[in-house]
Amino acid sequence: MASEVTTNNRTSWVDTPPNSPALRRLSGQLIARMPWLEKVADPLQKGIHALSGQPGQPAYKVKDFLNGVWFGHPLHPVLVTVPVGAWTGTLLLDMASLIDQDEGVERSADLTLWLGLAAAVGAAATGAANWVDTDGPERRTGVWHALLNTGVTALNVTSAILRLTGQRRTAIGLATAAYAITAYSAYLGGELAYSLGIGVNHAVWEGGSDDFIPVMDEADLQPGKLTRVEVGGISAVLIKDGEEINAIAATCSHLGGPLDEGTYKDGVVYCPWHNSGFCMRDGSVVNSPAVYAQPSFAVRKNGGKIELLRLDHA
Repeated sequence: MASEVTTNNRTSWVDTPPNSPALRRLSGQLIARMPWLEKVADPLQKGIHALSGQPGQPAYKVKDFLNGVWFGHPLHPVLVTVPVGAWTGTLLLDMASLIDQDEGVERSADLTLWLGLAAAVGAAATGAANWVDTDGPERRTGVWHALLNTGVTALNVTSAILRLTGQRRTAIGLATAAYAITAYSAYLGGELAYSLGIGVNHAVWEGGSDDFIPVMDEADLQPGKLTRVEVGGISAVLIKDGEEINAIAATCSHLGGPLDEGTYKDGVVYCPWHNSGFCMRDGSVVNSPAVYAQPSFAVRKNGGKIELLRLDHA
């Protein structure tokens, strides 16, 4: 029987359901049986948060960059393909070199190994930026993923050094073992992205109407108070700032947090879960960990009612 935990008002699986594919089930059980991962995760997260500071500070802008705010979606999936692809080339070239011991093939294998190591730095940095704002099973899975990748890097660095000293067969053995671990770690990366929803847009499936919908009486909207309303199948958060009323989707695109329970300051709403910031005028991302803009609404007053229309449905 699968058990559940609730973190930040989200429910996630600790163990995978019994009808899951074998690899997912075994992997989930393995991670659930390693509670020490939390002892690794806690100081690591605190350290990264301390380094990044608060939104608007220079160090946090580095975090925004690594998360991919400028890119429009997470940067990690793009960069991680480079070391995986390079090390795949190393594996194939190593196998070919064992057959004919061609020096050109050997040099090519060594170059792709070093290319993968260089690219792994960027992949690790962007992965850490994505992971630091997770919790529960996602946090533990991410730590296990990172520890495996650290082991892969250590094996490949050792392999690269041994190649320089002429111990090629041992080096190939280490690189091959590293590649096997890489394959499993890449699987965990897929689980984080596609099964646990880290890095996907949690607001993309929200619905909406093709016409303006009345949502509340204008007199009931308190100035400066974030107010949640329902708009034809999508939840929205309203704010009245002076004479201006703005509305965006209430479900945070990062991990689904309720923006109406967050804080509002200087035209920006901050998610209560991980502090993602969104401009209330157009839903654009102000700061990470979110990288996807919120759906926004046109607002009009009609007969004492406030009416909303999702803009991309207009």
